[in-house]
Amino acid sequence: MEKEYEYPAVLAFGYDGGRLWVVNFVGLSGCWVEGEDREDVLRRAPEVLKEYIRSCIEAEWPIPEPPGIEDLKAANVGEVITVRCRI
Repeated sequence: MEKEYEYPAVLAFGYDGGRLWVVNFVGLSGCWVEGEDREDVLRRAPEVLKEYIRSCIEAEWPIPEPPGIEDLKAANVGEVITVRCRI
């Protein structure tokens, strides 16, 4: 049976000299996706999250608790989005 996961992430533009969009899953070490446009990174973010969580499950590692959305917004680190995937 599949389970749905959701995790907040920060969407930002301006990386690599101002050319790249990035979705960064704060709290999931090394879990992020970059691309040349907003639509690309938003489209690929659920698959990146899915692979990260699947790797944790397979390795029997705990899945880190997501940071609070309001905490991320208060930190003013970029646009806060919620990404969902099913495993």
